[in-house]
Amino acid sequence: YRTRKVRILNGAHTASSLASFCAGLDTVREMTEDAVVSKYLNKVMFEEIVPFVPLPEAERKAYAETIMERFANPHIRHELISIALNSVSKWTVRVLPTVKDYAAKHGKAPAGLSFSLAALLDFYRGKFVANGDYEGARQSGAYPIKDNADILAIMNAAWENSSDCAKIAAVLLADARLWGEDLTAVPGLAEQAAAALARIRAVGVKAAMSEL
Repeated sequence: YRTRKVRILNGAHTASSLASFCAGLDTVREMTEDAVVSKYLNKVMFEEIVPFVPLPEAERKAYAETIMERFANPHIRHELISIALNSVSKWTVRVLPTVKDYAAKHGKAPAGLSFSLAALLDFYRGKFVANGDYEGARQSGAYPIKDNADILAIMNAAWENSSDCAKIAAVLLADARLWGEDLTAVPGLAEQAAAALARIRAVGVKAAMSEL
């Protein structure tokens, strides 16, 4: 049941929140109301996450449906930027195990969760400002990126040293200081994340998401 919660509730949050935030949304409810993002969220939830939760299918699907209802609750304002705190470790704990299970079965990482990793890298594309904080920027303005100092330094260095999305993705995915292992060893993950990152930088998060 811990795995159910971590992978379905927390995993869906982590897999969708950064992409949604960079697409201009601010709350979890807005994710469920946006035509493109909600379709992505449903794809990730029911095609990529739920099948790999070690419970009977009816039970895991029913739980996922209650979580989707919770996400859409109009009385809860859950800020995406709050969910974004320490996203590298959250993605590693909540999403990576599902990615590896999917890849073990299908021979390559899932497209939606690979996209979520690309969106994470894009979210961490920032700069250090005068007071020492690390900030990213989306269309509506600057936003704070909160994580361990060493993680912020690694992300900043990768983005400062290159504009090549394939190179940036390869360098960051291979860095075990971020994920505890070399993610380029997961079949198809680096290639899909690099391609998704390039599309995000070229056409924006929402347009890139719609191409999935």
